[in-house]
Amino acid sequence: MSLVKIERCPTGIPGFDELCEGGFVRNSVNTLIGGPGTGKSTFLMQFLWNGVNMFDENGLYISFEPDIESIFGDALSYGWDFSNFDAKGKCKFIKFSPKTSVSEVKQQLMKIVSKNDVKRVCFDPISIFCMYFSNEVLIRENVFELVSLLKRLKVTVVISDEVVELANENILGDGYAKTSSLGFLSDGLINLYSSGLGGETDRAIRIAKMRRTNHTRGPVPFSINSKGIVIKKK
Repeated sequence: MSLVKIERCPTGIPGFDELCEGGFVRNSVNTLIGGPGTGKSTFLMQFLWNGVNMFDENGLYISFEPDIESIFGDALSYGWDFSNFDAKGKCKFIKFSPKTSVSEVKQQLMKIVSKNDVKRVCFDPISIFCMYFSNEVLIRENVFELVSLLKRLKVTVVISDEVVELANENILGDGYAKTSSLGFLSDGLINLYSSGLGGETDRAIRIAKMRRTNHTRGPVPFSINSKGIVIKKK
């Protein structure tokens, strides 16, 4: 019996794709969680930048909190000039108010993805979008609706979420995602950690799950330098 080959969406982030058989599963929805300063936004921007420059895949960055100009400024610190890509439609950036309805987000998504032949989509952070829903049931229903649309659009998605920290938190987290239902609805779940102490083991990444993938299980150290995230070889 022949095995069906899983098509991959490589991130181009040094060392990451080797942890998960070549990258994210194509057209999957993946959640990236971590505390402040762990590198979530850097991961998203690097995924989109490499998409355009290394793999000729257009992208879309949806922000619910940072202003677009602020994101552009952060990206420039790594040498990534997204303003030119945004103007040309190669990588669009759009900010939604957290009070924006799911139906409006969906309409804009469909419009931009279709018009610009988008293959990669990032959300940053989803917890801000969900904070105006009154209870967990509404959060789950609306997140499910959004995730279902993204899968129908045939795009590879990375959604950042904040982590709720526990009293005994250490470098390996001991926390959980604010939008708890997202982990169950996503195909992949990646944790970013930082002790804040500096040094070789200050940061770590762990792929908690990735469907249809024989991925590395344990935490792997990584660093952030002038060119972005670099996963250290085990």
